[in-house]
Amino acid sequence: MIKMRFPAAGTVAVMARRGAALAAGGMLALAAAGCAGQVSRTGAADAQSLTSAEPAPDSRPSSAPQIHPRWRSCAGEPSMQPQDEGYDEAPLAGFAGAFEPVAAVMCREDTQRRPDGGTDAIAVEDRADDVVALLAALRLPDTPPPSPDPDLICTADGYYSPRLVLLDGQGRWVRPRLPRDACEKPLAEATAAMDDLSWTRVTTRVLGEVESAEAAASGCEQVHTDMVWFTGVYPSNRRGDLAPLAEDAASVRLCIYQVKESGRDSEKPRGEFVTGGLLPTGRWAAVKREVQTSGQAKTCTTPANRFARLQTPRGDIYVELDGCRRLVAQGALTGDGTSFDTIWQAPTDLPALLTRP
Repeated sequence: MIKMRFPAAGTVAVMARRGAALAAGGMLALAAAGCAGQVSRTGAADAQSLTSAEPAPDSRPSSAPQIHPRWRSCAGEPSMQPQDEGYDEAPLAGFAGAFEPVAAVMCREDTQRRPDGGTDAIAVEDRADDVVALLAALRLPDTPPPSPDPDLICTADGYYSPRLVLLDGQGRWVRPRLPRDACEKPLAEATAAMDDLSWTRVTTRVLGEVESAEAAASGCEQVHTDMVWFTGVYPSNRRGDLAPLAEDAASVRLCIYQVKESGRDSEKPRGEFVTGGLLPTGRWAAVKREVQTSGQAKTCTTPANRFARLQTPRGDIYVELDGCRRLVAQGALTGDGTSFDTIWQAPTDLPALLTRP
């Protein structure tokens, strides 16, 4: 068995700062490694100025233990916003004798279903007052990595610091650092102690809509990719026939999406839900006949403003309702049965059939 260790204090720690930035962090690390192997063509004078230059100051806030003034709220503290990097957190032992925690506050994001069936993204502030077990876990020492330990395997999964705050009796607050294991990940005891707290909701703020009531009722996703355009950018190098379509009486769901103008020229245009629901009786049979008469896709560079997604028992079919008016459906190699997405030119009447009331 091959055993590897990934130092979380390096590239992995940077990557773990934000789940959405994992790829970017990795690219930065690779770029830095590539630059290290390059030979600079700097002249002698330039080289001298480089060696004598002062090192750039660290723009990050100090990690020294800091007791903040009276706590306001998650929304009122800049360091508690979603983009927070956790630079102001410090081990609880650093506050010994100067700060006695009596409560904990957690700032986080979640989703919430509305009475009308839609879903909102929300920012919440939770508070817990019985923090004895949590404080005991936070005071645990880090687990030092065995040296050397060829059997230690550290995964490179992402991690970002929870926006956890401890309050004292005066309302002051600190940002505790969770003790770490040998892979620089939070100790299991610390995360379990946070999960076991009896949290009470203090505030809930709506950040925006995730899913409209109409999309929820239709069974369609709120946002979806225009797979016709994407398949046109990266077409399959195989060419077969249309795979068999669902039977005429099948239950088929139609979802129609609108693409914002600013995103129509991207490789994967994102569409916002417009309307949708199950096709009326007999409509799928008519749509099926149109799809089966599709021809070879024409060369076209006009992005669609709207596209449709047909969810059938035998796979999804995507249709551009304007622009190039192509469709993507499953294809199959003759005598093979292998299925893959293939692009076709939609019949002229198909878009109108899909948008008919």
